[in-house]
Amino acid sequence: MMKSLLLAFVLLALVSIANAASKPNILLIIADDLGYSDIACFGGEIDTPSIDRLAGEGIRFTEYHVNPMCTVTRTSLFTGHTHSQSNNYKNSLPFPKFFKDAGYHTSISGKWHQPKNPLDWGFTSFYGFLEGAINSWTGKMAGKHRIREGRESPQPVASDWYATDAFTDHAIEEINSAVKQGKPFFTYLSFNAPHTPLHAYKEDVVKYIDRYYAGWETLRQQRYARMLAMGIIDERYKLSPPFGDVRIWDEMAPETQRLEVGRMASYAGMVDRMDQNIGRVLDHLDRRGLAENTIVIFFSDNGGAYSNGNFRTDAEQIPWERNSNPFCSNGWSYLRNTPFPRYKSSAEEGGVSAPLIVKWPKELSNQAGAIRKQRLHVSDLYPTFLELLGEEYPERDGSRKLEPLYGKSMLPLWYDSSLPKYAIHDEIFWAFNTTGKGLLLGDWKISSISDGPWRLYNVEEDPATSRDLSKEMPEKLAQMSQRWFDFAENRTAMPEFWRQPLKNYQEGWGYHRIRMVMPAYISATPHMSEMNVPLDTDLVFNFSQPIGFENSKGKTLRLYSTSEPGRVLWELDPEPGHEAEGKRRIIFNDLPRLKPNTTYCLRSDAGWMTLGGKPVGPLNDGAYWFRFRTGDGSSVLAE
Repeated sequence: MMKSLLLAFVLLALVSIANAASKPNILLIIADDLGYSDIACFGGEIDTPSIDRLAGEGIRFTEYHVNPMCTVTRTSLFTGHTHSQSNNYKNSLPFPKFFKDAGYHTSISGKWHQPKNPLDWGFTSFYGFLEGAINSWTGKMAGKHRIREGRESPQPVASDWYATDAFTDHAIEEINSAVKQGKPFFTYLSFNAPHTPLHAYKEDVVKYIDRYYAGWETLRQQRYARMLAMGIIDERYKLSPPFGDVRIWDEMAPETQRLEVGRMASYAGMVDRMDQNIGRVLDHLDRRGLAENTIVIFFSDNGGAYSNGNFRTDAEQIPWERNSNPFCSNGWSYLRNTPFPRYKSSAEEGGVSAPLIVKWPKELSNQAGAIRKQRLHVSDLYPTFLELLGEEYPERDGSRKLEPLYGKSMLPLWYDSSLPKYAIHDEIFWAFNTTGKGLLLGDWKISSISDGPWRLYNVEEDPATSRDLSKEMPEKLAQMSQRWFDFAENRTAMPEFWRQPLKNYQEGWGYHRIRMVMPAYISATPHMSEMNVPLDTDLVFNFSQPIGFENSKGKTLRLYSTSEPGRVLWELDPEPGHEAEGKRRIIFNDLPRLKPNTTYCLRSDAGWMTLGGKPVGPLNDGAYWFRFRTGDGSSVLAE
């Protein structure tokens, strides 16, 4: 009897091992806020040998699109829907449940940033944080501990803890646990890196200092040349000049340039350490004999992030110190998203284009090093996973009716490079708050920033979206606009203010940051990030609440040139009784004549005015900036 039971146990174990061996393991690695061209195999100057190894042994996808922000991208990943279709998972069935039901060991290491706890949606193990970002040295956010295991309360981390290393350690432990149980694994390694704050080991930062003195414009040209040479892009891609939110490198003071070099070196060091840890996982798969039948998928959750830090304290932020708070600047984001314009939060290509790499030696080794240029969206991964599992997507989950999948399996493209450009995914709909709206359909794309007018692009002829055709092709623009609003109103559950009518003027990049410190802010002259501003211009602010100056004595509004960041060019301290008090518009008509082709910024003290009786926040040319750039002097006085 005992021998029979033992034999039965051994047979069951062998069957379990055989089943585990036949099902592919999946290692899904996501970087947070990594730019499209940061990694070397997509043109970057940062050392990423491990990710380059993935590319050399796998397939690179150059037309892969995500969503404007990390949380909405992850919603599309886990639900196969656009973010607003899913409606906070109410209309969706997150895919990890399918893996769990298929006998997989499912784990997440790192960032979640989705509803509830990942253990509620099919993950069997979780070590990381539920929120959007953390301090990579302390595991804190907003002064609170955020790192937790499973459903436990967040706990302090060790003094030698570093997020990228710790999340990799846990992912390796969970792979080992799956092997011990005789199960295939779905391991989700969700890095905090290289999300700000830019925390990195000193040795990883110092090695990059000399690489960035050429400045963001020159380095963008160099990335562009490498991308052309390796076939990531072609001659149809035209580089756009920087917009008004980006300072011109050669116009900045030497001390400012040195500070900026250190900031980008910190970012590069963070990416470098992430790559080292990806190498640790790949080496572990090799040592355990798991690499052959493990599908490794790597991508970034959105384009490189805009950010400017805090002008007053940037020089004090040391990336290897535990309580530091280093940020990059928009100029480096302009580099990170080469060859595209704009950044995270926008539906411009710089915000929604991401590198994607897939490696699967058992099935795709004959395509090692290949590049695919067919259009894909992050929502395509959900049906891809279903097809790998041999599962069908249900119409209902118990009493809940599920939204049909927005994505389509990309598995056929893994095998067949000859598929038409839009064979897997054509239409891509984007919406995030009021910051980024967009629609990609066939050869055409529209995009709106901060509810400004649509821009229209022909992405077949102009894939880097360098030429706006909205005024030349009003009928095509109207057709695309109608399509976006029909989708928003009839196929999503987005808030109404996300789909309000667009303005007929453009407040440029940074408008949403100004709204954070002045919620009643409507518009200004010059507009935020405006180019070609006249040399003789007034400064005008329009608000939705009445202006006041109570308790504002000594708190000023100031104008600077970015080439002379320490020299005040104009300053004003409005007092109670000012003619604008009680009104919703304030005009400053005493600015000095400005220099041509120069970038200017406004700074102000917190509380320099009140709106609706509440003090406004500061303008600091850091986290809350207001910039514009003059033209050559041929423009007339702004109205």
